[in-house]
Amino acid sequence: MYHIVVPVDEDESRAEAAGEFVTSLGDESGLNADLDDVSVTVVNVFKEFKAIDDGGNVRSEDLYDEDAFPDSVTTVQDQLEEADVEVELVRRHGDPAEEIIEYADSNDADAIVVPGRKRSRVGKAVFGSVTQDVILNADRPVTIV
Repeated sequence: MYHIVVPVDEDESRAEAAGEFVTSLGDESGLNADLDDVSVTVVNVFKEFKAIDDGGNVRSEDLYDEDAFPDSVTTVQDQLEEADVEVELVRRHGDPAEEIIEYADSNDADAIVVPGRKRSRVGKAVFGSVTQDVILNADRPVTIV
């Protein structure tokens, strides 16, 4: 089984792009991968934060719900299941890049497929911080779609 980790935030169009990439592995890519031999874990990370104001402290731990997936996660889940790809959903809490890499490492994923953001010409020279951290620190193939 070829295991792919797909990190997804709240953006549905980026989630759909990642799902389309995975489902196209069987035909359009020329790889002719058997999607029955592909499993995907969609990872959503609730970013850790701490805020202090006149009303007191607010910590991300107080708001984190491991079952509260954004709509983008269920969108890509439906897309993958429609293509008969085995899919699992995981929600984590912490630094997004660290959580994505740690999950991929601890589950011996074969690859990470990261949906990228559209950027200006200047922005294209530098990936977003999460994407850049995943590219630089993962010890497995990373594909940006």
